[in-house]
This record gives sequence, structure tokens and C-alpha cells, in this order.
Amino acid sequence: MSRRRAPEDLSALLGEPKPDWERLTQALKKLQEDVDPALAAGAALHLLPEDRSSLWAFGRHCQQLPAPVIRAVLERLADDLRPGVFFLRESVDLEGSDEALRESWRMALQGLLDLDVTYGWGSRQRKAKLQGLAANPVLLQSLQTVVVASEEVSRDMLAVLTIDASEASLDALIPHVERAVQRQGWELDRLEDLRTHARSTPALEALFERMEAVLQARRARSPALELARALGFGEPGVFWFKLYATGGEEGDERSMTYRHHCHLSVDSRAPDWLSFSMSSWDSDGEPGGNVPVYDLDGTGLQNDTLGLGACEPTRIPEWMARAAERLRTEWHFEQRAVMTSLRGRQRTRLFEWLTGRNPPGK
Repeated sequence: MSRRRAPEDLSALLGEPKPDWERLTQALKKLQEDVDPALAAGAALHLLPEDRSSLWAFGRHCQQLPAPVIRAVLERLADDLRPGVFFLRESVDLEGSDEALRESWRMALQGLLDLDVTYGWGSRQRKAKLQGLAANPVLLQSLQTVVVASEEVSRDMLAVLTIDASEASLDALIPHVERAVQRQGWELDRLEDLRTHARSTPALEALFERMEAVLQARRARSPALELARALGFGEPGVFWFKLYATGGEEGDERSMTYRHHCHLSVDSRAPDWLSFSMSSWDSDGEPGGNVPVYDLDGTGLQNDTLGLGACEPTRIPEWMARAAERLRTEWHFEQRAVMTSLRGRQRTRLFEWLTGRNPPGK
């Protein structure tokens, strides 16, 4: 094989409109030192498309790249601002020997994999991965740098900093907390989850207590609680329910499709406390061609193809019935289709209200 030549299978794969991923990953694991770095780097970056948030495939299959290919990959990624790629660049030793480069590259890719696991948030396995990252000085410093420089980072990256709980980690974490407290959106709820992994220190406890106070104040002001009172459910600390209804069934028990869909969510815990939407197949009636016909959220009416107008939350069942009439359908759902914080008779009353059999005040 002449120098700077790619393996035949790699060259062939890159010439195909849709590369065979299995063959491509196997070829990347067997690259020779004299491979053309630019060509091999391009092949490796097929596993890292710009529209893919997960870097798992890249981290899993690119650990054996030769040093010249690693340098070529990092050169191509020099302007990539994604936090995971930023973390990779920060963690790799470009100044040392080829062996040091390959070792730091493998360590960085393993770090990416440890930040991209599917274990439960509070699981023993996930805790072990995050604690391992916090115990690695190189990877920890890289994460601190990424969190300082990036406004949107993964919850796992932030969790590593709460495990470390050093002054440098807190300095990186605090701006994210300040932004979340100011905006009072979903980011605040996400940051509260970090308590699952955080080390117990006075500084972190104070930070979490502040977030909890802001969250409690936001939830206490939620219009969802006003709706609960209007529906006769008293003064609950939390009030939420979700409903999914369908209409226009076609087919049989083995192959059933639905022409119309209704989604409803009310949640006092959420910054977006209300979501009420309906959709229908488009005019040609092809499955999978659902188009929105009504969309209402806590800020107001967003879409109204049906011409129903804005809906007061206490009149949602009436709007569902009017929509069904205009769609020439009937909504079908059972009590078990309603998920809610209510229990017992109150749950039954909610179901009756949603079906139009128990108006407020009756």
C-alpha cells in the first residue's frame, strides 16, 4: 500500500451516496498510520453530523484513530461550538507525543460516552460515570471550561461540577443558576434535579435552597391552581392532568388509525402551565399527515384553523365538543386515559368535567 492511501473499503464507502455504517465503523477501527489523514478524518466525521446532538457513535467508533487523523479531525472541528465537541478539544493533548495524543483522545472520547448514557438519572450506574469524570483532573477542568463558555450544556456536565463542588466548579455553575432564576423557565426545574448527585456543602445547599424558593413561588402563582379552585378542587399545592383523545377511527383492531387527535396538559409545576392542541389529517387523508387545527397555550391562541376563538380554561370541554362538531367526529377516551395528581372522587370529577358531564359550580 502506498503512503497516504486509504484502505480500499474506506475509499469505496466514501464514494457511496449512503455509506454502510457497519462497514464504515469497522474500517475506522483498522486505519493504518500511513492513511491519508484528510480522507480518514472526513470518514470519521460522517459519525458526527451537525444536526446530531448525541456524540455516542463518534465516541464509540473513533477511539483507534492514528495520531495524524486525530489532528486532522480536531483541525476540522476547530470552530465547532457544540459543548461536547468543545469538551473534546479541551481534553486532548496536542502538544505531546503521538502516544500521548492517542491516549488523551481515547480518554476524552470515553468521557463523551460517560456523559451520554441511558441509565436512570439517579441510578447507581449513572452516579458512577459522573463521579469518575469528577475524579479525573483533566476532564473536570475541561468541563469547567466548557460550562463557563457555553450557555446551553447538558445536565450531566453540570452534575459533574456539583459532585466536585470546588470553587472553580461553583464559579462555572453559578451563572447558569442566575440565568435560570431570572427566566424562571424549564431550566430552573432542570437545575433543581442536580441535587440528586450534588455533594452536600454549605455553598451548594444555599444555591439549591434559593432555586427551591423561586420554584415554589412560581408554582404558587400558577394559573393552573386558579383553574383547580374554579373547578371545585379546593387549594391543592400541586395540580396537574394530561389527556390524549382520538377521533375518526378507521380500520379494525389489528390496524387502527385515527384521523383526529387532541392533546391537553395542565400543570402547576411547569412554566408553560397550559397546552391545548388539536390536529387532523390533511385533505388527502393520508396517515402521518396530521396538521394542527387548534393550538392554545398559557400565553394565548397560537393557531385556530377551525375558527373556535380563544378558550377560557374552564370551558375546555366545550371547545373540545365544538371542535369535534366542526371536524365531524367524536372524541374517544376513557378515565384511564387521564393522568392526574388527583385521586379518588376528585379524579372521577375531573373525568366527568372533561367529558362535559360536570360543569364548574354544579
